Amino acid sequence: MQVQDISLTQIIVVLLFLGGLIVLQQLLKNNKFSFQSHLNKKKRIRFIDEFGLSNSERIRLIRVDDKEYLYFSSKGSSPTIIPHEGKAVSISNRTAELQKLKGSSNDTPRNKEQSKGKSNILSDAISNARKMNPKLGFKK
Repeated sequence: MQVQDISLTQIIVVLLFLGGLIVLQQLLKNNKFSFQSHLNKKKRIRFIDEFGLSNSERIRLIRVDDKEYLYFSSKGSSPTIIPHEGKAVSISNRTAELQKLKGSSNDTPRNKEQSKGKSNILSDAISNARKMNPKLGFKK
């Protein structure tokens, strides 16, 4: 029994298929917030962001019915949930803000927020976590 050689058309079909998959992956990666808003219309609880303070401590920002909550968790202790007083911003507004920040000059986003007088959500969460647990820190 003879093994047939791979033809040029088969190689082209495979390359086109892989190229289409890569383009689809990039579209989904770049527009994930718009796709999430269409898919998550019926869900009441949405995960917004997560930040690791250390290997065992994490802060999560969760939105429930257009109200945001900070969820602090660490190994060996029970998690804590604190309502976040920051104004709720829709996902489309956040992506628009991110695009503005990416396209702007060399100012860092932190400097821009401080110059506008807005408080940083992440720094507020970290300061709340440190108030709740004085041993929390980056020093060993």
